[in-house]
Amino acid sequence: MEGSFVQQLMQFLLSPLGITSCVLSLVLVVQARRARRAAWLLFTLCCFAASLGVYQDEFVRQAPALVFPLEQLRAAGRPLTVILLGMLLLTGFYPQMGWRASVLPRPVKFLLLVQAVIFLKTLFYGSALFALLTATTIGALVLMVYLGPSRWLQRELDFRLAVWSVAMVAVFFLGLNLYQAIFDVYPISFVQGRFLGTTGNPQHAAALLAGIVPCLIFMVEARPNSTGSKAFWLITLALTMFALLWTGSRTGLLMAAVTILFFYRLRAGQLLRIVLLMAVVAAIALAALNYYGFDWRDIAMPLQDRYASFANTRNEVWTSLWRSFQGNLIFGTPLQGDRLFGYGESSWLGAAAALGLVGLIPLCLAGLESLRMMVQLFQLSRQQPAYFYHASTVLAGLATLFVGSLFEAYLLGNLGANILLLYFYWALGQYLVDVKEYAVASAAGSNVHRATHYLASRTMPRTMLANRGKMP
Repeated sequence: MEGSFVQQLMQFLLSPLGITSCVLSLVLVVQARRARRAAWLLFTLCCFAASLGVYQDEFVRQAPALVFPLEQLRAAGRPLTVILLGMLLLTGFYPQMGWRASVLPRPVKFLLLVQAVIFLKTLFYGSALFALLTATTIGALVLMVYLGPSRWLQRELDFRLAVWSVAMVAVFFLGLNLYQAIFDVYPISFVQGRFLGTTGNPQHAAALLAGIVPCLIFMVEARPNSTGSKAFWLITLALTMFALLWTGSRTGLLMAAVTILFFYRLRAGQLLRIVLLMAVVAAIALAALNYYGFDWRDIAMPLQDRYASFANTRNEVWTSLWRSFQGNLIFGTPLQGDRLFGYGESSWLGAAAALGLVGLIPLCLAGLESLRMMVQLFQLSRQQPAYFYHASTVLAGLATLFVGSLFEAYLLGNLGANILLLYFYWALGQYLVDVKEYAVASAAGSNVHRATHYLASRTMPRTMLANRGKMP
């Protein structure tokens, strides 16, 4: 398995698509020295590449092919993600100064412990080569977060560029799948009529889209955009919600509901306004589809029974995971094969069954640290109304992804789109927590210099204190 991946990576690097991808990525790396937007665009491309996957199960061994070049992109999703991750690492080594040094969010450290348990178990009882490849990938990912987003987030503009980068993942995803639908919609909806797009299955598509919704709402509500720009992001949000409904995923709808709850907890009037606007956009889109001979009932009818059903489709899997955990409390189920896989349909029960308490405890600590961060952000949204949408974006993003993790095992992955989004929201949250601490220090101190020194002493090496940039 690991040998085939290395071979696939080398083949991709030598292919026309691989060479083109490397050249374009290097152009963005060079541009990132002068324009931060280029660095964030690399993050966009990395997230999109990490979402690529091919559907397979016991009944479908060969998924229907996509049109060129989507089939080639989907087949090379993993190598492309690794290349883009490497390019992001290159941008992270650019020298940068600011009031925030490289700060690794605390939840990342506990999730890294979970991956360490997976690494050690695979190393001693499975494939040593696969364990080393996984450790290299995780190390590169964490280092990218440490040197990249944690240092890029220095001011208000950086926060907006970060949110823009994730919102652009939806633009790429929807645009390329619309391109596929123009030729043939079947390859992106052949699983029981549910939308899976260029991802591995409808659940993955739903989790990806739901994780992006907080950033899209921020783009609609918080940015001082022109009317045309707001209209663009509103249309993108409406199409994202349409695609999310089309996945037939009740987990995805629950995740989206959590986002709406956190964003509009004190703004019911704004929620009504945006729902009405999205309804208008949806009506226009359906009218346009009908004009070109597309019947919306072809989508609605297969999904009607699924959304109306209250059957627990995960009960059998969850019961099996719980029994495995009870039988192997400390170290989890003994490894069978070269690596750990098949965590089931829950990050938490999957960790308990596969890793035992040794892996479950640090995962719970990561959750508790995330909850602590969310409490601080909730306080920031109340104390500093100007940061309401900033804090709500991270609150909604973290809450959405952790709710989804109850039903999907992406927290145990090493390079999926949703784990990238989780690291992203942690980095945004750490930035806002630093802003909050600076505000508290400013109020407590006698002057701005004293507050600046307070925060800098906690986030910067002493050798950098003399080179501080402007505070937010």
